[in-house]
Amino acid sequence: MKKFLSIALVLMLVISQSACSDTKKTNQTPAEQPSVNEQPTSTEPSAADIESAYQAEPASKRTINIGYDSGLCQAAVPIAQFKGFFEAEGLNTQLTKTGGTLDNARDALAGGKIDTTTGMIAGWLKPVTNGVDIRFTVGLHTGCTSAFVLADSDITHFNTGQTVAVSGGIGGVNHNIAYRFIAHDGFVPEDFTWKDFPADQTLLVLQNGDAEIAVLGDQLAEKWVADGTLRRIRSLHEDEDFADEACCVLGISGAFLDENPVTSEKISRAVYKAALWIGESDENKAEAAKILLDNGYISGSEEYALQLMKMFEWGLPNDLTEKTLYDSVDEYQSLGVISKDLDADAIKEQIWNPLNIE
Repeated sequence: MKKFLSIALVLMLVISQSACSDTKKTNQTPAEQPSVNEQPTSTEPSAADIESAYQAEPASKRTINIGYDSGLCQAAVPIAQFKGFFEAEGLNTQLTKTGGTLDNARDALAGGKIDTTTGMIAGWLKPVTNGVDIRFTVGLHTGCTSAFVLADSDITHFNTGQTVAVSGGIGGVNHNIAYRFIAHDGFVPEDFTWKDFPADQTLLVLQNGDAEIAVLGDQLAEKWVADGTLRRIRSLHEDEDFADEACCVLGISGAFLDENPVTSEKISRAVYKAALWIGESDENKAEAAKILLDNGYISGSEEYALQLMKMFEWGLPNDLTEKTLYDSVDEYQSLGVISKDLDADAIKEQIWNPLNIE
């Protein structure tokens, strides 16, 4: 699957136009032939050509189902819906609930219930290498997960022999992020004991001594940091080696993208512009928080949501997202999360389909 599918599709239109033009030129008399000093006509596809290609795609005639359950990490999707970014691209879209887990989203994509959704790189890479056909087209924002200890603990970093609690299951998103934390610090998974736990039991797990470190999302944990109960020792958004990485990405069903490359580009651009809009100002972030609260997508207060959104960089360039994806593939293969028997270059080619988001 070659990258830049939408560009390739439009180029077919250009080639067709060029062929017609060449035929016309051969029928011209010498006097009609253009001067050698004349500038060649631009071969860039026009807006009309692109719109014609879009109208020829199946998705242009129906409602596009975009998976979104809740949460700040995916905020660019509901903002694109409620602030009219999808509409500005000429798209008819609706937000569709999938059940709130990665497995639910995977099954919804496979079953055609949704056409696209967002998620964390750390959660999607393994399913993709196991056969889930989803292509990543744009990065939404930087990281939203950290490693925490009790504020009065003397632990300042990961070290051999520690017990690390992860919410979301062994092999899940937070477990995979924890693997990258310890790998960057020079350790291997076998240096630690790993325990799965419900996220809302974080304090109890740490206070009872069942684990010394807990890795979970900032959306839940920041309130415990603010009241002095927990302290970060590693962070996707604070630490230099992760702060410029993409965390959450937009993923589009491979079958949908193959049939609808221009539509996929429009979806990606709308979500990207929504992410940029969130990142433009604190006023925009506050408005975004209010939209999510008013529609029941998050709980809590506008102030808390604003505090969280200010932690992350919103709207990421393609080269940054590409580097994050490629680095993650390499690191997860070395850690055994992704099979070492798979061709890393083939995985990278499969998962990353950057489209025109400007």
